[in-house]
Amino acid sequence: MVNKSCKLCFLLLLAMLFNSTFLFSQQVTMAPKNFIFSWQKANGDQYEIPVDNNLEVQMEQQRVNRALMQILLKSVLKSRDFDSFDPLHITLLPDEKNQVAILEFTKLNTSGETKKFTYYFTFDTFGNVFNQL
Repeated sequence: MVNKSCKLCFLLLLAMLFNSTFLFSQQVTMAPKNFIFSWQKANGDQYEIPVDNNLEVQMEQQRVNRALMQILLKSVLKSRDFDSFDPLHITLLPDEKNQVAILEFTKLNTSGETKKFTYYFTFDTFGNVFNQL
């Protein structure tokens, strides 16, 4: 009985050790200077958007992706043209307090011609998007 209890405790401690080892071994990927952000609209349109990262602070790739997703969603809503919204390029720049993202995109105007737009957004290093400038 004591032997089984010792084995059970040993297995439990071993499982806890493996779980904590895997938690600490996960590496954080930092956002590179230039990368491609993949984005898909709800209608299935897929985009490969080039991103120029000119930030002075190093940000995790996951947080940058979070900010970019929020920026694209806010831009689609503001443009009021879901179908013809076509993102072209994103540039990330440092600012005094927060970071700035410049989104260049096109959409169709009333005459059916594509028109180029540029939106500016502020965001922090945690991936929270604040305002459109």
